[in-house]
Amino acid sequence: MKLELGQLIIDTTAGCKDTGVVIEVSEDRYGEVIYCIYWVCPRRSWNAGNDYTTTILYSEEELKMEYSHCFEVIG
Repeated sequence: MKLELGQLIIDTTAGCKDTGVVIEVSEDRYGEVIYCIYWVCPRRSWNAGNDYTTTILYSEEELKMEYSHCFEVIG
């Protein structure tokens, strides 16, 4: 799977609908493509303050595995 800078991703795992954006594409020292994705993870709950953001690095192989069952790529 090839992603581009700025591409949006929706993670549909367990109905969460977390939203990610590709903020960096690089290669590691072995030549493997690495994607840095910034995630916004809203959590609806009676207890405010459970929303969070995070940045996760994925190899291209990891993204293929994740995308196959829970990621929707937009655009």
